[in-house]
Amino acid sequence: MPGGLRILLIDDEARILRALKALFRDYETFQTTNPLEAVTLAKQHDVDVVICDQRMPEKNGVDTLRDIKEAHPRALRVLLTGYSDLKAVIGSVNEGEVYRFVHKPWDNNELREIVGEAAATAREAPVIARDQLPQHEHDRARSAVGVMVIEPDSTVQQRLREILQPYYKVNFANTAERALQIMEQQETGVVISETAAGRSDLTGFLKALKLHHPHIATVVLTERANAQTVIELINEGQVYRMLLKPVRMGTCRLSVDSAIGRYWQLKQNPQAARRFVAAPPSESNPMSPLNKLPAALLNRIRSLPGRLLGNAKA
Repeated sequence: MPGGLRILLIDDEARILRALKALFRDYETFQTTNPLEAVTLAKQHDVDVVICDQRMPEKNGVDTLRDIKEAHPRALRVLLTGYSDLKAVIGSVNEGEVYRFVHKPWDNNELREIVGEAAATAREAPVIARDQLPQHEHDRARSAVGVMVIEPDSTVQQRLREILQPYYKVNFANTAERALQIMEQQETGVVISETAAGRSDLTGFLKALKLHHPHIATVVLTERANAQTVIELINEGQVYRMLLKPVRMGTCRLSVDSAIGRYWQLKQNPQAARRFVAAPPSESNPMSPLNKLPAALLNRIRSLPGRLLGNAKA
């Protein structure tokens, strides 16, 4: 693709745009204070990365990035926000499918690193087709792809059985250890999980799974979501969808259908999985759930069967 890397900057505050433009002065940048212009600008200039503020009067960032995703899917999307609005954070997962979520005020070095990685990935990794497959292909995928549910609550587990078992190859586990035992034996393309199982924090497991197997789509269920936990799951876990309990049948089925489609597309086109690679945790944070995972468990996650994408792992 000819030309330098191109970034679209969207924020209703002109001073923020000036700061971003200065930070990315070695890139070709385009900017607007009006999110209603964003889709046209993204397509017109074939941008590689979109950096967008969340709280804007004309249109919020989640809706803006959702529309750009539909119109110009090649661009990777970064959402900026100065506050932790849980609804907006979950929307950034389910609608905008953001690449990274960044707090204001941002760290210049961190933001440059994120955007540099995103721009290179947008240029080099192919864009997969829509996650919704043609019916015959969807039926084939649904009969082949395993869905792993990690849910310790027996009532919720029974509800998910009623919703999912008539349509998918579903396995259930109460712990990450039991889920791994099953995944080591069976092809699993979708993981549906709580963020905790009893006293065990499952977020580290989900982050490690996505770090080493970005093709697997993860759907997180939660009853009392914490905005910061969700942000970490976006950046370090690249969760595919976030569903609040109580689980609704229609929403759950649509999310799993779409997740299977995503996995199936990546199975046919493994290079596209680069678009969904999670950020590694900070090594300086020993309290990160991923850093707290036992080494033996982490090694088992890392060495899950590579037959999933036709690789030669054990």
